Amino acid sequence: MLAGALVFALLLYLQSTRSQVDLADLVLNADPGWSLLAVLAMVASYPAATMGFLGFVPERIGLVRAGLAQVAGSFVKLVAPSGFGGMALNTRLLLRAGIAPGPAASSVGAGAVLGLVLHLGQLAFFLWLTGFQPAHQAGAGSGEQLTLLVGAALGAVALVALAVPVSRRWLLVRLRPLTEGTLPRLRYLASHPKHLAVGVLGQLLISMTLISCLYCCVRATVGDPPFAAVAVAFLLGNALGSAMPTPAGVVGVETFTAGLLAATTGLGTNQALAPVVLFRLITLLLPVLPGWAAFGLLQRQKAL
Repeated sequence: MLAGALVFALLLYLQSTRSQVDLADLVLNADPGWSLLAVLAMVASYPAATMGFLGFVPERIGLVRAGLAQVAGSFVKLVAPSGFGGMALNTRLLLRAGIAPGPAASSVGAGAVLGLVLHLGQLAFFLWLTGFQPAHQAGAGSGEQLTLLVGAALGAVALVALAVPVSRRWLLVRLRPLTEGTLPRLRYLASHPKHLAVGVLGQLLISMTLISCLYCCVRATVGDPPFAAVAVAFLLGNALGSAMPTPAGVVGVETFTAGLLAATTGLGTNQALAPVVLFRLITLLLPVLPGWAAFGLLQRQKAL
């Protein structure tokens, strides 16, 4: 736990140093009220993640254990590529609860696939909003330019991932077990609409709570941007940055999110990086100790 946290903090510090962002000054001078709201939004993301997980598991596994697993995922993020650590942990929890490997992987896969669909839907919605309500610093047609930028960035990442044999094999090996039984699992869940509704609501709330956290970080440090502009920066920056096979998407998430935040809000690059660094400190480093404790507790209970 200590090694993972130190490595992540060192990478974040080196990145902020190159952009002339003083971490100590950033934390000390951030508005305490908005910083507290950012922390509360981060805390709210864990109940949302629990809903988004349990909604795709019709079997009973226990609300407390499911919640602890989501908290433990914040520890696993430090030593695993972004996204895959949490999926592996949730799958392991289901296996230890007595669920067969096929349904266990299908439940996690169904949640991941529907979460991706909802993520793209939210991105499209907030892009539409920014197209009609651009930041006052941006020129006319900024919404259309941003849409083209989004399409080009997503297309470039997809082409690189599919063109390079190593990355293509890496993706296929990891995604195939999670997608093979996804459609049958979703059809089964369709006959349990309450479960499915809880899962969909949870997946939506995960993004909204984290967007709110980033928005509060921006308000705590640099200004008062449109919420939709921050949402686009988070949704797209997190997706692109998480494609980098580094623990918690470190370096990639900060770079893409800060760049998009500057593009959507009109902030300077260094100004945009400051709230992103504060956001990553709150969402990744702050939950490490509780996540490590939850991980250890689940291991002692033989739930992992």
